[in-house]
Amino acid sequence: MPRHLHPSRKTFARFASRQPFQFGLPNVSPELAQASDNSPVYFTRTNSLLRQQVLGNAKGVAIKSDAFRFQVLPRDCWGKADFSKSSVLFLIPDDALGDCVGMTLFLRAFLQRYPHAKTAVLNSAAASDIFALIPDLAIFQLFISARNLAQFEYVIDLSEMEGWKDIATMPVNPEEALCEAFELAPVPLEKRDVSFKPGINIGIVPMASSPLRTLPPELVGKISTLFARHDANVTIVLNAYQGVMKAYKAALGDLAAPNIRIVDGFKTIGDLLHFVSRQDYMVVADSGPAHITKLFQTPGLGIYSSASAKTLQGRHQNLRSWQSGFVGRYCQAPCGLAKLRATPDGKIGCMGSLNVVASALSELPQKSDPALARALVTENPVPCVAELGQKSDAILSLLKTELLLDS
Repeated sequence: MPRHLHPSRKTFARFASRQPFQFGLPNVSPELAQASDNSPVYFTRTNSLLRQQVLGNAKGVAIKSDAFRFQVLPRDCWGKADFSKSSVLFLIPDDALGDCVGMTLFLRAFLQRYPHAKTAVLNSAAASDIFALIPDLAIFQLFISARNLAQFEYVIDLSEMEGWKDIATMPVNPEEALCEAFELAPVPLEKRDVSFKPGINIGIVPMASSPLRTLPPELVGKISTLFARHDANVTIVLNAYQGVMKAYKAALGDLAAPNIRIVDGFKTIGDLLHFVSRQDYMVVADSGPAHITKLFQTPGLGIYSSASAKTLQGRHQNLRSWQSGFVGRYCQAPCGLAKLRATPDGKIGCMGSLNVVASALSELPQKSDPALARALVTENPVPCVAELGQKSDAILSLLKTELLLDS
């Protein structure tokens, strides 16, 4: 094992427990929950839910340190090491669904190259169901014991991939970045064709975690009505975990067709994965489900605003893309922002919505503004999203051509 290791970028809490314990997140499949194993110490990310809300008040728990860092293999060694018969623990930087889809696709390539390697992920959190699609991958959702940690020859911090530090302002394709870093060929893709016929299952996922990427409700209503008129089974999936869902549902209005249903979301990410795998076609915003379609090569249309469709879709051609064409005085799509930003005096928005240059939006907001978020997704969308609504006829025309629909 190489001796030239260095500390992981993120800190971990090192803790001991005199009592057995188990833990799992509510939006992760129950079978992926973790239990203690009588180890002398355990490790969890310092800013994880387990550390912040549970350990501090748990009886019999002693926090040994909140500044522990794993000794990890440096980035410049990733492509040089031979992992053929090794045991490797990958530290997951965060649990954003799209990023974790990219990491899962990379792990498929890693195991294609090193089929006898023993692999595991730590800190997969809410994205654990995505990683569970890989057979025999050990998943440490929120913590790892010293006993389990000792089994791994290598620990690799995936936050050292190129571009990760700037991901909030310029999206990164983790599959591409990691395969390049490890000098791996990505796994071959299977093409799934779509043939429109009555009864086809079409999923529409219009909401993203940011108003910068959520589709206009009016556009979603028109797309749903088009499909329903051609006897498709249309399911619009919203997100009950986002504070703007009720306002978004109200803005959709009464979609009265009997073959249109609206669901508030799914209990677990595993349920979402199952839904995407069963759809014949999907229309998606720039969101986690858009990336999840890559795992199953589900065909459809991805509609993008602030982020680049080319960057995010990478080599995957299962989604045809529509990119907002907004051009304004202070910005043009795609600008690269993944989330709303804040000016020094606390105004929240983007360059186009606030009429400021990019350098004036140097910070992420310190607190949420639910009223502003509701307004941006239902009444006064940011310019690149508003442009999507203005181009609704062209988007509908593309869908008709793609699926060979008449008017």
